[in-house]
Amino acid sequence: MMNRQIRQAARPNEHGHDMLSETETERIAGGAGLILANIYNAALEMGIWPERYVRNAGSFSSDEQRQLLGKVVAVAGCGGLGGYIAQFLARMGVGGLRLFDPDVYEASNLNRQVFASSDTLGAGKAETARAALSAINPSVSVTAHRLDVTGDKARPHLTGVDLVADGLDTLGDRARLSELARALKVPMVHAAISGFEARVMVLWPEGPSFGELFGEEAETTAEATLGTPAVTPAVAAGLQCSQIVGVLLGKVSPAETPMVHMDLMEMRTEVFHF
Repeated sequence: MMNRQIRQAARPNEHGHDMLSETETERIAGGAGLILANIYNAALEMGIWPERYVRNAGSFSSDEQRQLLGKVVAVAGCGGLGGYIAQFLARMGVGGLRLFDPDVYEASNLNRQVFASSDTLGAGKAETARAALSAINPSVSVTAHRLDVTGDKARPHLTGVDLVADGLDTLGDRARLSELARALKVPMVHAAISGFEARVMVLWPEGPSFGELFGEEAETTAEATLGTPAVTPAVAAGLQCSQIVGVLLGKVSPAETPMVHMDLMEMRTEVFHF
């Protein structure tokens, strides 16, 4: 019954993709008493693109889009990098996001953190991000935890994640996050930013850890000296999310561990291999 309704409601869009409009999706879901994700999944299984995701067509196949709906990513930190990571993944259709951040928004966050506004000052970062993502894509399952992701209290909330996204600050925090990802036997996609510079890389459970590559001593970041203009976390998180999606879809291999370093002001990119 549901599949027949989807087929009858689908129409080709201007680019020739069979598409189910968001209005029809909501109508079918309401009539069947199902959540939106169920309708999206059924449509994609038939090669019909939900309108929400149709602009992903060509970059992903309908089967790959469906795969993303079944993936769960833990986002460590919901500030500069983490806020963009969570937003990009929700828009691309990663089905489950678990957000971790013990902090609240401060006025110094307003220059770069996507969910920071005059209205959210003093509010928890993870909880604020969850509310915003629910408005952006209500089909994504988002949980918010005002916890240090590497602490003991966070561990029960990490069961079943497919990947850990690094939005943390210091060497020590990232080294602990890398060890946590290893213990969970999942990849960690790392990024770091300062000024107009950023680096991004995938750390695999079987490869070198963050501590082995960069050290483990806690320290203040280079941001304290170079600052962080708004564009840097946005660009870094975009590259980070492309790697996250590549890992989730099996398009990025653990055979090697390249690190990309970008200087946005100089328009220069370097790749290092480990």
